Amino acid sequence: MTASNGLLELVEAELAQPVSPGAHALAERIRARHGAAVRAVLFYGSCLRHGDDQDGVLDLYVLVEDYRSAYGSWTHAAMNRLLPPNVFYLEARVGDRLVRGKYAVLACRDFIRRTSARTFEPYFWARFSQPCAFIYAADEQVRREVAAALSSAILTTLGCVVPLVAPRFSSRELWTTTWRETYRAEVRAERPGMADALWASAPDRYERVTRLALRALPFPTAADEANTPIMFTVFLPHAAARRARRLWRIRRVYGKAMFLLRIMRNALTFEGGVDYVLWKIQRHSGVEVDHHWRERRHPLLALGAEAWRLYRSGAFR
Repeated sequence: MTASNGLLELVEAELAQPVSPGAHALAERIRARHGAAVRAVLFYGSCLRHGDDQDGVLDLYVLVEDYRSAYGSWTHAAMNRLLPPNVFYLEARVGDRLVRGKYAVLACRDFIRRTSARTFEPYFWARFSQPCAFIYAADEQVRREVAAALSSAILTTLGCVVPLVAPRFSSRELWTTTWRETYRAEVRAERPGMADALWASAPDRYERVTRLALRALPFPTAADEANTPIMFTVFLPHAAARRARRLWRIRRVYGKAMFLLRIMRNALTFEGGVDYVLWKIQRHSGVEVDHHWRERRHPLLALGAEAWRLYRSGAFR
């Protein structure tokens, strides 16, 4: 699937939007840590949506030339290659206040592949179907590559989700279904109504993206613009829709397994990763986390037991 010029232009405009001083401060610390290997730093998530770097943890993605040059450690490079992304916690001072962020590391070539239809798991392409902004880009080439990959993420996401909705649907129905389905393919603790809140954060953006993306998808579509909201119709064989639903059932199992592996990997190798996940689960679900798992004789097993207790308590799905 190839993005239309209109979709690519929309993504390029989003990438060029100004970002907060806190985001710039974190990006400078990241570049100092990983050196010339850093090709781009992307800002996404709730803090970008709200335009605020003073409350919460900023979500960043760091694209690197290759893993070996990004790390002084062979272990970090190997883990990033085998089970991406590596995730780190970071703080930076802006004047008299502290800005907190977490950043994931991915090689440019992996970013391009994992935001495309060549990747089965929605972990990457679903995230990057939402707005992103550049904090740093090394040159014009990486700007073009990132914009193309983000456009591909949108097409991949909607191409996988269109078969799940009714043949006639609104943009809101399409995108809220997208978020609910992709959340079900991860171990997440999201507040009720999160999908509707994401839609409400930028309805005009998602309406426009839907119109542009559907034109590039490989099945016939029609738009009823006399309606409010605009209604879209996709002409999709029943067999294709049934196959897509079967694939999503597999994605849920596979995605949750991969997500749990990433959490366990972070517990072994990286500072702050597990603490961040547990903090987010507690914050979103209201279920208290028992932090004494670290004091047990076998902390990794204790973490698994605590994750099971939280799941049984309804802290995440």
